[in-house]
This record gives sequence, structure tokens and C-alpha cells, in this order.
Amino acid sequence: MASPSNDSSAVFLVTVAANVVPLVGVFHLGWSAQTFAVVYAIELVVAVPFAGLKALFARPPPNYDELERPREDDPLKSDEWGGTSVGPSDLNRRRGSVTIVDPLPPIYPRNVPFALQAFGAAVGLVGVFLFVLGRFVDVPATLADPSVAASVVFLVISHVGVVEREYFRKRRHETSTPRDVVASATTEAGLATVVLMFAIVGGPTGALVAFVAVKMFAEWRGYRGGVAFDPDEGVGTLPPVAAPDVLPTAEVRPDRRAVRAAALWRGATSAVSGGPAYLFAWVGLTAGSAGVVAATVVCFGLLPAGLGGLKAVEYALTHGTLAYQRRDDAVVAYDDLTDTVQWATPVDDLRDAELCEGELADRACDTRTFSLIPSAGEYELSVAHLREYGRAVEAFELPVETTAFGPLDRRVAGVAAAVGACGIAVVAGLAYYAPSIAAVAAGFGGPFGVVALRSAWQWALPAA
Repeated sequence: MASPSNDSSAVFLVTVAANVVPLVGVFHLGWSAQTFAVVYAIELVVAVPFAGLKALFARPPPNYDELERPREDDPLKSDEWGGTSVGPSDLNRRRGSVTIVDPLPPIYPRNVPFALQAFGAAVGLVGVFLFVLGRFVDVPATLADPSVAASVVFLVISHVGVVEREYFRKRRHETSTPRDVVASATTEAGLATVVLMFAIVGGPTGALVAFVAVKMFAEWRGYRGGVAFDPDEGVGTLPPVAAPDVLPTAEVRPDRRAVRAAALWRGATSAVSGGPAYLFAWVGLTAGSAGVVAATVVCFGLLPAGLGGLKAVEYALTHGTLAYQRRDDAVVAYDDLTDTVQWATPVDDLRDAELCEGELADRACDTRTFSLIPSAGEYELSVAHLREYGRAVEAFELPVETTAFGPLDRRVAGVAAAVGACGIAVVAGLAYYAPSIAAVAAGFGGPFGVVALRSAWQWALPAA
């Protein structure tokens, strides 16, 4: 372990002093513990999405051994509606990068799932902190205070400065993995949540002490070891792709309408699944001076729209920018966004190819998704949302038995749709007469409805 330098020692001592001052002011000078507790909570929340933005620029790939394939019996797995998934997202193995602005380093699409994880964690933190602090702090009124609002602006500006100075100028993005960057921020915030649960008996002062203690511990870990909450996660490798360097003799692309439909559907289900976090945030806001309508718009409108939109973008980047080509004797997936070959497999090496029956967007848009299984290779390959699927099967010599979907059990699908529509109508009606009950129903009923709908969809699919 490297010894801390004089510069880092000075920075650490300044940080200690900056965090001790609020405690001295609260205990001896009569300062408001409520205000400082809210500011510290905001600082923890703001740090997490900033970590997600930083993760987009991390050059080293993640450790793929740590990205587990979804369990086949897990009703919440990401590929429950058809298709295949490797780890949290197929994007994790995406090659190439994109330069957005010249002064900044390139963004790596494979890091988008980690950024989405960070934003999801931030939404969860908002819910927990509002729920807990709302018991003894009028959070909306505190945020409306000019001094607190100015502190929030300063926090955002300071984070931008720290990222530019510590992450870009010192080129740490060249050695940090996306998982490392996100884990460092989410671990600190998660620890603060646990400590806060025990310190809540002390009211605003107890919450402030909890936040300061976690902040000091994180700074001490960073001072002693160089990185706070280092998950000791290694760097992964992407094996080279051997693709024939010739012009393609055939090329098919995903249907844009099907990709958009699938992206919106995944975004919607992901947004609904965060219901408990929205409910906690709603309870925290309405416990203070926020109106029911405003709290509902923020918690059950803006937050789900943000998470759902990011999930939709992730899916669109996963499938919407690829072109599937036949080059000599190989099937090649080429990414137009990064101008990079993503994978290539010889036609003779395809051990099996299966039509993905469970893709809802494909059934609605008359497109097809095929799962390719190479003889040599650990992971399945996906050729997704093709309108010219007959041409693809012929050009790529896919060993599929049929390109026709089997019949759905319309009784199961109809019952599921009717029950879902009735549930939405009930929540909408309750929102007018009993907002609190409607919020609870939406918060806990939404995730349950997603699981139930997925199970019903699997029952409705034709038997294998």
C-alpha cells in the first residue's frame, strides 16, 4: 500500500475540518441539523449519477467473469420476454467507442448498463432518504430555502470540477473499470442508508451524525488506500474478432419500428418495477409541504419516465445500430455507431439456431429474432428484429426449423390483458378519491403486475 502523500494528507485534513464544522455548529452554536442533514443526503444522491456519467468514459472493459447469466427459473430475469441476455445486458461485450465532444475522451457503449445501474440506485436513494428524513424534516420546504438551493447548485458545480480534475485531467478513466466507478459511489450511499436506519432515533441530529460518520469513513478509506470502497474487481478482456476483410455479399438490418417497440416495452416494464422507490419518495414529499399532485407528478411521472427512458436507450443501442452481414463464409455483426465488427462466426460453425418465440415486439411488427449457438463459443449470438428474416435465413444458412410463430393461447393473453387494464383503472380511480391508497397500490402493485404479466405471457406461448 502506497504511503499517503503530503498533498493527500492536506486534502484529508481539510475534508475532516469541513465535516466537523457542521457538527460543532449544531451542538454548540444552534445551527439547524435539519438543513445539514438534507444537504448531506443530497450530496450522497448527486454523487451516484455522476459516477454513472464517469463510468461511460471508463476505458477498461468490466470483469466478465463477474457478470452472471440470468437464472432460467428467475421470473425477473431480463430475457423473460424472449431473446438472450449475457450478464446485465448484451451491451457489456460491445466493442468500440464514440466521441461526443472533442475535448472529452470517447464514450464506450458497453458501459451504458453500468450508468443505468447508477441512475437506478440514485432513484432508490431518493426514495429511502425522503421516506426516512420526511418523518422529522419538511424536505420540500428545506429545499426551497435559498441557502440550501445554493448549496445544491454548489454541489453540482463542485462535482463537475472534481470529475474534470481528478478523473479526466489525471486520466483515471484509462485505468478504472465501469463497475469500479459505480461501486465506489453506490457502496458509500448504501452504507449511509444502513447507518441512517439505526441513527434515526436521534432525529435530525442523529441523521446528520450518521451522514458525517459515513462521509468521514469514506474519506479515510480513500486517504489510506487511494480508492474508497474499492471492490477489488479486475479488468476483463475482449478476444479479437476474426472477420473476413471483404465486402458483404448480403446484409440485413433490424426493423426500426420493432426495435423502438421493444425498447419502449422494456423501458415501461423497467420503470414500473421501481414502484416501491417511487412510493417511498411520495410519502416523504407529501409528509412535508409538497402537494399531492406535485408529489405524484414527480414520483410517479418524472422518476419512472427517466428510468424507463434510459432503459429504452440501452435496448436501442443493443440492437438498433447493428447490421448483420454475410462475408465469405461468415456471419458478421457490424455496429454502425462505432464502425466496429462486434462478432463473427463461420456459417459451418453454427451448431443451432432458434426462433425466439417470446419476443412481443416481433409478433406485433411481423419481425423475427434468432438465437445463434456456435459450436465454439460460450455465449449465444442474437440476430434481432429482422423484417427480411427469410432472406437472412437463406443468406446466412441458418439451421432453423421454422420462421413461423406458434399460436398463442389467446385465452391466457386475453385474461392477462383484461386484469392489467382493470388494475390500471382501479389505481386511476383511487387516485381521485384516495391518493394515499392509490400510491400504495401503484408502488407495490406495479412490480407484482410486471411479474404476473411475464408469467402469463410464458403460459400463453406455444409449448416447446
